[in-house]
Amino acid sequence: MILIKEIQFIKADGGKYLLLNLINGAADLISPQIYRQLSENRLADLEAAVVETMKKRRYLFENESEYQDFLQKLDAKLEGLEKSSVPSFLIIPSYSCNLKCTYCYERAYDIQHSPFQGRKDSIDRQFEVIAKIIGEIPPGGKTAFGNKDVKITIMGGEPLLPGNRMLIGYILNKIAAEGYRANIVTNGVDISAFIPELNKEVVEHIQITLDGPRKIHDRRRIFGNGAGSFDLILANIEKALEMGIKIYLRVNVDKENIDSLPELAGLITGHFKSAPNLHPYLYLMQDGGCSGEQNVLEESVGIETIFALEKKFPQMAVFQKKYHPAGFIEAIFSNQPFQPSLRHCGAARNQYILDYKGNIYKCWHGVGNPDFSVGQFEPGLEFNEKKDQWLNRSITSLEKCSACKYRYICGTGCPAARHGGSAMSDLDRPNCVDYGKLIDILVREHLKQG
Repeated sequence: MILIKEIQFIKADGGKYLLLNLINGAADLISPQIYRQLSENRLADLEAAVVETMKKRRYLFENESEYQDFLQKLDAKLEGLEKSSVPSFLIIPSYSCNLKCTYCYERAYDIQHSPFQGRKDSIDRQFEVIAKIIGEIPPGGKTAFGNKDVKITIMGGEPLLPGNRMLIGYILNKIAAEGYRANIVTNGVDISAFIPELNKEVVEHIQITLDGPRKIHDRRRIFGNGAGSFDLILANIEKALEMGIKIYLRVNVDKENIDSLPELAGLITGHFKSAPNLHPYLYLMQDGGCSGEQNVLEESVGIETIFALEKKFPQMAVFQKKYHPAGFIEAIFSNQPFQPSLRHCGAARNQYILDYKGNIYKCWHGVGNPDFSVGQFEPGLEFNEKKDQWLNRSITSLEKCSACKYRYICGTGCPAARHGGSAMSDLDRPNCVDYGKLIDILVREHLKQG
């Protein structure tokens, strides 16, 4: 018999251990005796009933050939699903912005932008390209998809600038006409001016960032004159919620604002009560933008700090959390199926970003950076070799990933994290995260909570 390499043991109460299958998300509480037998590879000492259960749960295989055949078939199935996945698109109407955030990524990556021209013909061309890309995606997904399944995100820079209002309305009308769905990433400063345009069934949600209570937020997300944006954004969120717009409220968390999260949680619950369309979530920043890395928290430290705050301040329950192994942990403790991955994100699948200059990108960390461009659509549609570099980046193409037991959870990691405008050569290397440590922390905390 063969014990798979993709397992992790986590010590639980009473001397027992939680055995995790890092391929399919199976989790089983085992006795100290079974733990010793497995960890010492004494598989012949396992009871017959235990062996049968572990085979069904895909921990054990009869031999190496059967084990490798299982992995090869899994990789082939995932490859088909990911190559034929529902496409998503991002449209960038301008790189201009009305804020000058202290961790601005545009300034960090030296994005060069010309004055915004507001060309409707360029938008028409973007939608022609979108239709062409959709039409060329090969069949093979779990289910067929239609236009209603295609998501188009409008972002920038800041897309909801007053000067963009007519163009944003035009984009949303085009999305509605094609039967696609829209999302918008905005700082929320001028959202009230766009309520007539946003009050459409086509807009599924809007993401707005609030980085803490007023005193914290107004040190980070500021106008060019240094004035804060907190009060204006809070009022605009309220107006959007009144119109029935779903809001994902993002909090970029680092050393500067993590201790203020309980105060922000209290403000959100007090100001918005239990607004069903408001979904606050925490995102531990991986990149400090133009402010550098001095405020970036190691993810494990951030997670443990947030858990400590949650125990002390019940209002922290208002926040959802975005951690690297979140999907795997949720599958274990919510009894949901886990979806293993060959690729880290949409950039290596069917995600495309089109900016107002006629450039095409795969990764939104690299928009505006010529080194990250995978092609152009003006004057004509043309892709370069970087498109295939992205599409071919998977755990089966990177040697280090193919031998890693966390590969189906990680999917190669993010090649753009903390790139600071670095070269595309990062696509040839994994970006490793300590999944073993993160999974151990998260599982132990869930076990404590019962």
